[in-house]
Amino acid sequence: MADRLVISYESRHFADADWSRNADRWRASFYESGAKVFGTADITRVIPGVTPNPRAALADDPGLLDRIPRVIFTETGGLAPAVAELRPSLLLLLESVSVVDEWRGKGVGMALAVEALRRLAVPGALAVCYPAPIHEHGPDEPCSYDSDDPEVRRPDEEAMDKLRRAWERHGFLPLAEGVYVRRVEP
Repeated sequence: MADRLVISYESRHFADADWSRNADRWRASFYESGAKVFGTADITRVIPGVTPNPRAALADDPGLLDRIPRVIFTETGGLAPAVAELRPSLLLLLESVSVVDEWRGKGVGMALAVEALRRLAVPGALAVCYPAPIHEHGPDEPCSYDSDDPEVRRPDEEAMDKLRRAWERHGFLPLAEGVYVRRVEP
């Protein structure tokens, strides 16, 4: 079938075996069979109890994870109580999902990201995401979405509402501070 969608993976492995400086990141690339890549999903893997202090490692190498590490890990790198109750064998932190303009708004990127998470999962894995638009600026730079009027709803807030509802349709549930989780099995 010529229009079949394909996911390929690449990972970055580091010589630093104790995961003290760099995160274990995977990139899933989405493409049509025989065509160029039209989207990607970046996923960080954390093995509870094996990764020494993922919160510290992600403070040094945060990527686009934003608030996920501080919501799911304690200061010492253990699992936050709400996550520990879920007893995950593996955490798959969805860092970002992006697709080219012509594929946006169709749900294809999100569906492929969920499938990419499932393919990386082991029994008992927990996927974690923070549904929000990806901003093209640094944390200390002004956001083009910011409004001077506090009564004006920013476009990224509306986008976040839509993204959260869409992730909920894929089985993700709110955990805390806008972070969502879903059990994923291979």
